[in-house]
Amino acid sequence: MIIGGWCGPGWRIVDAKPGCGKQIRDWISSAITRHRCPVDPADAALAVAELFANAVMHGPAGGRVLVGYCLWSKGARIVVCDGGGPCTPRLRHSTGLTEGGRGLQVVDSLAARWGSFHLIGSQVVWCDFGQPLRVPASDAWAWLRPVLSVSILSAPAAATPGQPLEAGPASQRGAPRPGMNAPIPAQ
Repeated sequence: MIIGGWCGPGWRIVDAKPGCGKQIRDWISSAITRHRCPVDPADAALAVAELFANAVMHGPAGGRVLVGYCLWSKGARIVVCDGGGPCTPRLRHSTGLTEGGRGLQVVDSLAARWGSFHLIGSQVVWCDFGQPLRVPASDAWAWLRPVLSVSILSAPAAATPGQPLEAGPASQRGAPRPGMNAPIPAQ
């Protein structure tokens, strides 16, 4: 249950492999349900699946992806980071039966808002559900810089000492350190 304002962050780092998508969807859905967040777990699972698929497709081959969340009494933020790709995520308005280009359209239709920014050699894409989080922006993103600084998303999991070797979700890492403020995207 969410007590005292907000819950999280929670995060997992997985190999950038399409097969990890179901684990990520299930993990996000479970976190929202377990903490009684007022967000539809199916909507959050679909959005994280689309963001994860984009990270796998557009991030560095053989890299890793960080998936995280922050939950509060009236909403949730889902965050997906990859090792940075050649372009910035943007909403494309595709028509017809062409494959691809619909992931951010799905996220845009489900989420209250979404955005992206670069941080520590990573492409960060986020989406919010429900009402905005009412904390200083620096607090909402403070956890991300220390996590990214040790995760080395562009390297395969097996090449990083101390990180799990499995392709599935890694254990949640330690708590964020106070005062570690990431650059805040315009919101």
